[in-house]
This record gives sequence, structure tokens and C-alpha cells, in this order.
Amino acid sequence: MMPHFYTSNVTDKSSSRENHGVPYMNITADEIDLHPITRCIELYIIPIICIIGVIGNTLSTIIFMNKTLRNSSCSIFLAVRGMSDNGFLTTLLIPWISRTFRLELGSTNGVCQLIVFLTYVCGFISVWMVVFVTAENYIRICRPFIVSRICTPAKAKLVVAALGLTAVALYNFPFWAMTPSSCESYPILYNVVQGLVYTDTVLTLVFPFVCIALLMTAIVCDLVRSYKRRNHHRAPSTRNNRNPMAKVTKMLFAVTISFFVLNLPSHVSRLRSTLINMTTGGGLSSLDQAVGQITLLIYYSSLAFNIVLYISFGSRFRCVFIEVFCSRCKDHISCMASNNYEKHNIEQSTSVLLLRNQGTKRVPIHQLTDENDVNNDC
Repeated sequence: MMPHFYTSNVTDKSSSRENHGVPYMNITADEIDLHPITRCIELYIIPIICIIGVIGNTLSTIIFMNKTLRNSSCSIFLAVRGMSDNGFLTTLLIPWISRTFRLELGSTNGVCQLIVFLTYVCGFISVWMVVFVTAENYIRICRPFIVSRICTPAKAKLVVAALGLTAVALYNFPFWAMTPSSCESYPILYNVVQGLVYTDTVLTLVFPFVCIALLMTAIVCDLVRSYKRRNHHRAPSTRNNRNPMAKVTKMLFAVTISFFVLNLPSHVSRLRSTLINMTTGGGLSSLDQAVGQITLLIYYSSLAFNIVLYISFGSRFRCVFIEVFCSRCKDHISCMASNNYEKHNIEQSTSVLLLRNQGTKRVPIHQLTDENDVNNDC
């Protein structure tokens, strides 16, 4: 995703730089007339979100890399997302430190270029991790018999490596298209940089939105058909039993819907700001900057509070989290007891018919789950 920096020194002279999302690290918020909302967000709220986000993403990455979860390709994707979100939040925190304490880090050659590069790369990787998680859950729910071939940790690592190389190849332009000291694009390369910014919008907004929308539609349709078939073939006393894939779909919907809800306002605001700059040629008013900061704050929260979603909707994540960080708490015992009770109910009440050796055999659902890995909760 294109890095969004509605900084305190957006003026008519620097409007071109703001379009490229360049962080300004040498100007404090007191040196320019700002809307009070903008001043409050820049000075206080952003650093708080960044610090909380870095802590939360670090904890979630540790859990996903725990031996209990790391054999799931879905966990690898979410762990990489946590690391990329940490990278993005760090690139927000460094300019804030520089402006607040007047360190003038932007005057150091290469620092500004590096920050712009990392914001693009980390934002790009974070968005596509959500797409891959959605695609994997589509396979697990709609194509369960190919899970063992497709959704493996080895393939997930290859996908992550390929995506990282693609991001580096796409977003290395700050090192050759922008000046080392001021991070302004060279005049002769201005159109090239502008084209790359628009390309980034397509790659981090249009394509992911379309992919996730199609996958979610397919998943919902498949679940509706599955629910109807289950109700039709089951006895009335067993129709209220939970779907064994419910935990996977719940985690999927939590991650995907939060992605849409928390990212959309900032994209709409950015599009509006671009249209204003194109039509009027002037900078944004202080009120427009404040609105932009609010939408960015919503976007930053999608990077900072993912651990809340994982704990709320991921039962395995929650139990491993309690086991790792709160192993002495009584909640761990109740959590594991609840999961065992739920698993016991599913095993007793749900079975499927498989044709084997020219006959039929009743097989508990957990055996089919183990064979095809459809209920591998992330």
C-alpha cells in the first residue's frame, strides 16, 4: 500500500512530495498552523498506536511461530503480516521521534529514502498476506481434498519469498528516483515516480479488493450449499450442531472484514485528496488534513490491533497465547476444557459416509478432518 503521511508541513510547495507519501522528519507540529485534531493525532495518538501495535504484532508473530501453529501455512502468512505491519508502524514512529525531539534525521543522506522504501514494501506485503490467507481458507473450505498438496508450509515460504522479491523490485525507486537529502523526485523522473505511485494503488487496492471479494463470494455460496445439504440429510436432533469448519470461517471473516472496513476510509480520503490536487492545483485545507488524519488513524489501527482479532476469533491462537504467556492462569484450564468439550460433541454428533471397499463405512468427522486438513485453524 502506498504510505500515507498527512504530515504537519503540507504546503503548496510540497504538495508534490505529499503525493508520494514522503515523511517529513525535520519539522515539528508547532511550526505550522494545524487543525487541533491534526495536532493531537500527530503528537499523541500516532505514537501510542505505533507502540501498542509493535508490541501486539510481536506477540502474535511469536504465537504463530510457536511449534503448535507454525506447521500451518496460514500461520506463516499471518506471522509475516505481523512482521510487515511492524515495519510499517516503525516507519511511522521514526519520523515522529525526529520531529518531536528535533533530531533532523531527514538531513541524513539515505534515511528518508529508506523509510519511503520500507513503507511501500511493508504495506504491499501486508495487504497481500490478507489475500493469501483468504485464498487458503477458500481452498480449505471449498476444495478440501487438495489442501494437503497446496496448503503446505514449504509452499507458503516460497510464496512469501517471491512476494518479497517482487516488492523489492517494484519499490526500489526511492534510491534512484529521489534525492538523498530532501527525498524530492528528480524532475526528469517525476512522471516515472507518479506512474509507480498509481501502479501501487492498483496493486494494493484494486487487485486485492477484487480477489478477496471473489473468494469471499465463493466461500459464502459454498457454505450456504453445505448448510442446506447438512440440514437435509441430518436428523432433526443433530441439526443444531456446529459446523466443524466454523472456527476457520470465523477467523477468515474477522481478518477479511476488518481489512475492508479499516482500509476503505483512507483509500477514499486519498482519492479525494488526489482529485482536489488535480482540479484545483492547491494544497489541502486544515480541515481536509484533519479528516485525512482521522481516516489514516483508522487505517493504522488495522495494523496495530490484529492481535485482538486473533484472540477473539482464533480458538487455537487464544489457547496457545494463554499457554505461552499465561500458563499459570486458570483461564488456560477452562479454555482447553471448553475446546475438548466442543471437540467431543462434534465427534459424537457428526459423521460422514465414505465408500470404501465397495461398501459404506461410517467415519467420524475428525478422521476426515485429519486426512484432508480442512479444519486447520490459523
